[in-house]
Amino acid sequence: MDLTELVVEANRLSSLLDKGIAALREASVRHAQADHAYRKSRAIAYLQAQGTVAERDAHADVETAEGRLDRDLAAGEAEAAREAVRARRTQLSAVQSLLNAHRAEAEFSRVGPRS
Repeated sequence: MDLTELVVEANRLSSLLDKGIAALREASVRHAQADHAYRKSRAIAYLQAQGTVAERDAHADVETAEGRLDRDLAAGEAEAAREAVRARRTQLSAVQSLLNAHRAEAEFSRVGPRS
């Protein structure tokens, strides 16, 4: 890649990173909200149940299965967004390394080797 292509790629990756961070924030908020709703509904279901501890747990699990699924899916979305941000950072770092190599090469051709 030449210098112009590297700069264009760095800008593209930077834009994708910004979007990824926004998506991660949204996914994290959704996960927190889903977790809050699940925990609250499970506590209510547990308190409303009758029987032994195991029976109350089973009742609460049945009553809140959809909420738990929503929470788990939201957690997966947040983790996927986090991994996407990590990948973009790694890609951007690689492009920055290439840009630094170009800069060092340009400096070398301008002034020669350092003593």
